Amino acid sequence: MSKKTSLGHNPLAYSLNNHASFDFIKSTDGKPVNDKEERVIQKKVASYYLEESVIKDVKQIAEREEKSYSCLVNEFLKEGAEKRNESD
Repeated sequence: MSKKTSLGHNPLAYSLNNHASFDFIKSTDGKPVNDKEERVIQKKVASYYLEESVIKDVKQIAEREEKSYSCLVNEFLKEGAEKRNESD
């Protein structure tokens, strides 16, 4: 037998069945954790030639609203498409 002193207990040496409870963890049985996981929007890359002044203006607005350029362009295109569809 070894005469070395123990540096602590081995957590794998005993069963946790009677000692531990993990009931504070919510069940996720097929349910989304939050709204973002519920609706995953597929995106694709699109390239367009835009006037430099338009790009400059959109970047300034994005910076002021603390949004990404891509996000703001996406919002503008959605709003424009919705307005066009409503008028048809």
